[in-house]
Amino acid sequence: MLSGTVILEDMRFILTVVPFTLGTALIVLIFGIVLGFVVAAVRIRQIPVAKQIARVFMDYTRGIPLVIHLYLAYFILPMAIDGICRALGIEQSVKVSPLAVLVVAYAFYISVGQSENIRGAFYSIDPGQWDAAYASGMTGLQALLRIIVPQGVTVVVPVFFNTFLGVIKGLSLAFTIGVADILSQAKLASAQNAHYLEAYIAAALIYWALCGLLDVVFSRIELAFKKW
Repeated sequence: MLSGTVILEDMRFILTVVPFTLGTALIVLIFGIVLGFVVAAVRIRQIPVAKQIARVFMDYTRGIPLVIHLYLAYFILPMAIDGICRALGIEQSVKVSPLAVLVVAYAFYISVGQSENIRGAFYSIDPGQWDAAYASGMTGLQALLRIIVPQGVTVVVPVFFNTFLGVIKGLSLAFTIGVADILSQAKLASAQNAHYLEAYIAAALIYWALCGLLDVVFSRIELAFKKW
């Protein structure tokens, strides 16, 4: 029979990893945005060779499920680092933590979507803004930082917020490479008390409450950006 007491106990147990999950999701998002900006810049500037590499990278991430991507990164990334160390004459083996693999792999995975968001924001700005900035005596960099970026931010920030919520839920796959998150904590709770349904209900309630709370916070931040 479903036990409300067990659900509350499981929720308290699962909540211990919520700060870690939020912090990991934020780091993944930041790195994903930075990588996405690089990919977007390559595609906007049409840089030879780099443009083709970016295209292959985008096709890969669009065609491979996240869980397979994490597994591949978990096995390949440490091997690649070991190979680089040996090539540099470093004999000591470098241990790569599952958390580092998760952050790097997940950031690369979401960077493609972020590059498209950034490109869309860039192209949404009237080209006449550049002409007006140049006519006022600004350099290209000044025009970018003072005119283009502030306008682009108001377009792309809401999308970043949605991506952040998606990353939080996507981290439920982190347990596949040995990183604790909300879902893995629920699995651990159910293994300890054999109340599987209660554990998953507790995890679902936490995800629901967390995303609802963040949605309210993000809505307020979005309104602030629009006023800005």
